[in-house]
Amino acid sequence: MLSRQILALVASLPKHIAQRECETAARLLDWGPETHGTFQTRDSPGPGNVLMIHIGSEQVTEVFTAFGELGISAEMVASTAAKEVQKYLDSQAVAAEHLADQMLLPMALAGAGSFTSSEVNSHAVANMETIAKFLPVRFEVQPEEHFTRISVLT
Repeated sequence: MLSRQILALVASLPKHIAQRECETAARLLDWGPETHGTFQTRDSPGPGNVLMIHIGSEQVTEVFTAFGELGISAEMVASTAAKEVQKYLDSQAVAAEHLADQMLLPMALAGAGSFTSSEVNSHAVANMETIAKFLPVRFEVQPEEHFTRISVLT
């Protein structure tokens, strides 16, 4: 991991919500205070908040997000995002599940290739089925010890 950052943004909400989200995510991930920051704006048509966790490596940058909802604590928002990050880091995969489905079309257009994903979700499966209807490729999904390998074959 070359870089890591936690950023919480709040719009028309108290800044302490963003601070609690950052502190909770950093604690759950065992990251220091230098890895997180907050941003607050009052120039917004409505209230809202989002927590983003960036993981940068040589090959890819992953961004994990969790959105605040009425009745959901800042700590729960942070916990949701931190769990996804930890699952990805534990998998040792190149891509997390939400990036994997976005990588399929460029790989299919290239005609071949493979990558590893922490998980294959229903969006990825639907994308594979749709892409295979339009391009002369097929996808192979192979579970391995810590991740799943997705390959494009012609």
